Amino acid sequence: MQNPTFSFNLDYAGKTVDCRVVMEDRGYDVHFDGRFMATIAHTDDWTWIQESGVILPDAIIEEIGFRIESEYK
Repeated sequence: MQNPTFSFNLDYAGKTVDCRVVMEDRGYDVHFDGRFMATIAHTDDWTWIQESGVILPDAIIEEIGFRIESEYK
């Protein structure tokens, strides 16, 4: 069974990338243009944190988290 996934355009490092988010048991895997970048998850107080991967700016993590929340409301 395939995990739920969705994608959207995201401005990162001065260019627009295809950001694909894949729901996993431990959080959400994030891919930019097909390349794994990070795993993010929300804390008990509903803030988003990065658990692994390439260090992303807080604003990017927050934007991805906002998109996840919007997608699954």
